[in-house]
Amino acid sequence: MQVDAYHRARMLAGADRPIRLIRFLGLIQSLLVIFLLGLSGIFVSLIASRGETRFPSSRLNEVPQWVSGRSGGSDQQFHLYDNTGVFPLIAGSLLSDNPVHRMAGRALDRLATRIPSLRWNFEALETLLALSAVSILALTVAAWLRKRMIARSAVKLATTLRKQIHRQMYRLGQSSLPAEGLGPVINLWTREVNDIRDGFLADLDVIPRAPVLAAGLLLTAILVSPVLLAFTASLGLLAWLIVRIWRREHRLLAETALRQASLQLSLLHEDLGLLRTVRVYGVEEFDRERFDNHLEHHEEAEMRRLITNAPWNLGVGLVFGLTSVVGLGLLGFSILIKQQISIATMVMLIVALAGLAYPVLEWLRFNRVMRQANRSSRAFFEFLERRPELHQDVGAQFLNPIKDRITLENVTLESRSGRTLLHDCSVEIPAGSRTVILGSDDDCKLALACLIPRLIDPRGGRVLIDGRDIREVTLDSIRAQVATVFQADLVFTDTVSVNIGLGDPINTLPRVIEAAKVAHAHHCIQDLPHGYDTQIGPLGHYLKPDEQYRVALARAYLRDPSILIIEEPRGPIDDDTRNFLDDTLTRLTPGRTVILISHRIETIRSSDLAIVLQDGQAIEVGPPRRLEHDGKLFRHLLYTEFNEFASGDIEAGRLELADMVRKSK
Repeated sequence: MQVDAYHRARMLAGADRPIRLIRFLGLIQSLLVIFLLGLSGIFVSLIASRGETRFPSSRLNEVPQWVSGRSGGSDQQFHLYDNTGVFPLIAGSLLSDNPVHRMAGRALDRLATRIPSLRWNFEALETLLALSAVSILALTVAAWLRKRMIARSAVKLATTLRKQIHRQMYRLGQSSLPAEGLGPVINLWTREVNDIRDGFLADLDVIPRAPVLAAGLLLTAILVSPVLLAFTASLGLLAWLIVRIWRREHRLLAETALRQASLQLSLLHEDLGLLRTVRVYGVEEFDRERFDNHLEHHEEAEMRRLITNAPWNLGVGLVFGLTSVVGLGLLGFSILIKQQISIATMVMLIVALAGLAYPVLEWLRFNRVMRQANRSSRAFFEFLERRPELHQDVGAQFLNPIKDRITLENVTLESRSGRTLLHDCSVEIPAGSRTVILGSDDDCKLALACLIPRLIDPRGGRVLIDGRDIREVTLDSIRAQVATVFQADLVFTDTVSVNIGLGDPINTLPRVIEAAKVAHAHHCIQDLPHGYDTQIGPLGHYLKPDEQYRVALARAYLRDPSILIIEEPRGPIDDDTRNFLDDTLTRLTPGRTVILISHRIETIRSSDLAIVLQDGQAIEVGPPRRLEHDGKLFRHLLYTEFNEFASGDIEAGRLELADMVRKSK
């Protein structure tokens, strides 16, 4: 598995010290779990034997000295001992034919020598419980600390990745085009970053905890009984292979049943759509039989799908049930008949094998998550490695406020999807004029507007301000002259004062209020719950579209630009609002170059210049009054987009008046 991309992303998490500490705590967790398993085995042995054991008389020289004085009787072959704590487990290990067991018995004997409380039943019980409680407490604390550290590291990584995406957005030019949309970037911001974060979480959580735990459990099972481990492991592997093959076949059956159910459901939908034809031709009986037949087949297919798609069916339960019975039977035979292992050994083996499934499943999940994290990391770095479309030359000069004109010379521009927005477009916009951009394609109009503040660069041609190519001047000096009011960016989630002043300390509340008054937004803002401190935007207090538009106009006025680009709101507006907006534009226009993407005929007719775009070219350019007589495309757009009869914008009460005006003409 290639993980180079994920490793690059993981390096953005910062210092390795927290990661090393997380892995160390994971190692401690696994060792504590294995230690608790060992304590459980000793505890079960103590309970099962009650501290009583029989030791062969021929091997009394192997009995520890601390047990010698506790003889409870003897016969010809065995000496009996009682109240000996963990000695029954020691004795069973010393008498085993397995050299590993004998080594474990001697190690436990040395432990009992150093910890006297393990030599008596009650004291041994107290000691085991105390050690278990301390181990559980240590395990809980280690898990808690580790979980917090993992969460902090993962969140830090996700935050760093999102910062990188945000910075790259500044460097990419065409992403600023409102018509382009943020879908791919939002997908990268959410899903891809979350996949990398989840991979990082799995990485910190699983390694080395799961491998160490699996190794410890497997080693425990080997030490308990390698023969029984080999048999039970082979039995479990055989059952797993059978179930896997079985489930693959059932998955194919489920997919077939799903296709059949979907087909029958489509036929049922078709039956519902045939009611009109059925009624016209009078074939209700035929239609009912057809519908019942399709419904019956859908029911059968749906039943097969639900039965075969179940994660746990009778066959799987039967295989695992029989496997468990055979395994337990073998263990019982070894205890009762062969007397090869003790109850404690059986419990240790069962717990070790059952617990081994957990790290194995975690490792499988880890590999799946890491593959996805690596794919998402590649997508992330592909985005970061995209070359910025906007460059500022090293020797870029300052651009003075516009005095003469804005010129587009043979400009060609394509969207990121490859669609041509502007093609060999040439046009001149005089300084201080009020220019309106028209056309049936909103993307083309927005593209032309976004070229002027150099939010995007053309693929071909030049954009000139006062004869200077804007690619040869500084971005700051261009954008300091421009204010934009785009419908996609009217307000954002924050207070009204921040929406207008954009958090600039120079924009004090009195200045913000002055700008709001110019835009006729002040009285609307005063009606809000907290006035200028009211949070608005998508997650705040709702503002009507015209109110959002006024807030954006106030923001533009406060910037005091020499070039003002405005996209008017769509949809009908009442007379009072129309008058307010017209008055605001009248106040903003003097001394500025105003470029309008208009949706109102009054704005078009009051403009100095109209640019009509079609197929990415400026087909008609001139004063609106002249184009109303000479421009065929201009008149067509006025009729199709601004004809109040065609658009349905005439109110019922005005219809009679409009009809009278039309007849008088």
